[in-house]
Amino acid sequence: MSAKLLLSAVAAVLLLSPVPLLAGGLPRVCLPIDGVTADNAGACAKLIGTALGDKAEKIELRENDKRWYALFAVNAAEVDLGKLDAAFKGGPFSIPRDDLRLFGRVVLEVEIGAASEQKLITDLKATKNLTIEESKRDKGVLLVTVVAPSYPRQVGRETEDFGKVSFEKERFGAVKSDFAPQADPPAAPRDLPSYAGLRAVVEKHDGSLKGMRLKLLGCHVQGGLAVPTAVAKPK
Repeated sequence: MSAKLLLSAVAAVLLLSPVPLLAGGLPRVCLPIDGVTADNAGACAKLIGTALGDKAEKIELRENDKRWYALFAVNAAEVDLGKLDAAFKGGPFSIPRDDLRLFGRVVLEVEIGAASEQKLITDLKATKNLTIEESKRDKGVLLVTVVAPSYPRQVGRETEDFGKVSFEKERFGAVKSDFAPQADPPAAPRDLPSYAGLRAVVEKHDGSLKGMRLKLLGCHVQGGLAVPTAVAKPK
């Protein structure tokens, strides 16, 4: 077999593998977690480990902009946020959905009638800094894979710099890649697609956003930031 054919075969195996392990290491997740303090950060990390089992590695809780974030590597193709919700139930921890801004690949689990499906997809396509990768139905649930601009440097493989630079100063999607769309101009945190905004689009068409999964790939980072939603001032 020629060197060119050998490289092609290796690439095909990696792309088809259910666990995306590339030269850069495992995929990583960054998620804001409410209710974390310096005293209970270890307990939160243990709950995340319990929820994801031996698939999660190097679980850390770090602070940025006075919000706490979970950072961990995952030896899996996806992370279901519902599993973390279940692990946190009854305790002080939660993923702040109303403040959540997304980056990377995300699978939305939507319950919606077939008649409204295309209108929903059309509106999702119009969402700023969001690309629709695919949509399909599985057991009556519409699965929509969306892609938001890629992560900033400080949430990459090395976490020692995490928290030294405010996320407000970071810009997402500045570099063109095959993994995530380039944002022009690069997106500030408030320009990223919000969970609350996507939920509103779904509900506009009488649908329900039942769940969300982070779709993992290679050594890339998926997840979100906590950006408070602006409240309109009373007139």
